[in-house]
Amino acid sequence: MIECPKNGTREESLKSVGQIEVAMISGRVVHHSGPSAWRRGPAGLLCLLAAALWPANIAQAQEKTLEIGVLALGPRSVPAWRCGQEVPQPGEQGSRHETMPHYVLGLLDWLEKLKYVEAGPDGKPKKASAGSGRRFAIDLRMGTAEELKSAARDFARKRVDIIVGVATLAVGIAQQETRGSQIPILMTGVSEPVTEGFVESLARPGGVITGVSHQLLQGSGKRVELFKEIVPGLRRLISMRMPSYSVSEKSVPETRAAAHRFNMKVVDYTVATRKELQTVLSELQPDRGDGILVSPDSLILSNVDLIIEYSLSHRIAAFAPMTHMVEWGILAAYGPSAFQAGAHVARYVDKISKGAKPGDMPVEPIDPTFVINLKAAKCLGVSIPLQVLQQADQVIQ
Repeated sequence: MIECPKNGTREESLKSVGQIEVAMISGRVVHHSGPSAWRRGPAGLLCLLAAALWPANIAQAQEKTLEIGVLALGPRSVPAWRCGQEVPQPGEQGSRHETMPHYVLGLLDWLEKLKYVEAGPDGKPKKASAGSGRRFAIDLRMGTAEELKSAARDFARKRVDIIVGVATLAVGIAQQETRGSQIPILMTGVSEPVTEGFVESLARPGGVITGVSHQLLQGSGKRVELFKEIVPGLRRLISMRMPSYSVSEKSVPETRAAAHRFNMKVVDYTVATRKELQTVLSELQPDRGDGILVSPDSLILSNVDLIIEYSLSHRIAAFAPMTHMVEWGILAAYGPSAFQAGAHVARYVDKISKGAKPGDMPVEPIDPTFVINLKAAKCLGVSIPLQVLQQADQVIQ
């Protein structure tokens, strides 16, 4: 085993091992005095080479742009706000506009706080005011499940540094399509990472996947309870979900059990595409006492703009499992903050970029919060009891 002197700088290391008579370092000739490295044999030369190249290699690694690929169902849109007015049929263009998933917005915000600098296609900082720091680039791919499979394979070919999967479906696709590549995968929006086979345990994931876990599935009964407290006259819950999608399917028994306790009926629709969701909404014949319970389902959550527009235009209350949807017009939500989850993912990115292994980093839970939108309540004609408002973590005026 060869031991080299442990000096703090390249110059000190070069002096301690003895320089060869002429060395080319960083493109310039360095002359020196002192014992010749040639006389120290191969060990001296190896130490000299390591001392000369080590700082340069680190600088080169720091300069490399961190490539982050993101997979999410989409596209995702912020809904139009038209309370009770005649609006285009769900899905038609109005003042709706596309947006990134809130997970990605939180990721970008917190990476900036961690002194990372987002780079554009030309490699230069996107913001003129950006300071110094490790550069990163986000390659966000939103689409259908088949499109995400193609995107994941593309990430594997490109050898991106990290893949972020938004929700269970996207994480599963990333796992399957990049198997064997050893690219770290960060998950978010996943309720049961162990059951889904993403990690061995929450404390020690053990593979290439880690990230944040949500209690979307486990909070289904609580959402029914809170919905009933907000709208005491609820008699029927309308929900939509993908067929054969494990997360939303597992939520059904808890939802039905809670509805039964409050003498409510559950009407469950299965839809496989955004177009099918549009069709179901256009054919609904809502009655007084109806409410829409947004399922913890990747397809439904990525197309929730259709449900929010329907809720406001027909004045049918809706309750969601993600808090950012309240800002868009959902009456209330009980569940995790996608923005906060994205911030947690940014911390994983930072650690992995510095050499940490995903299998050694525990999965972090995101606690649920209860948020109410009073503007939506006014539109819907709902008077929320004071005792319910007092339970809320946040009330949007």
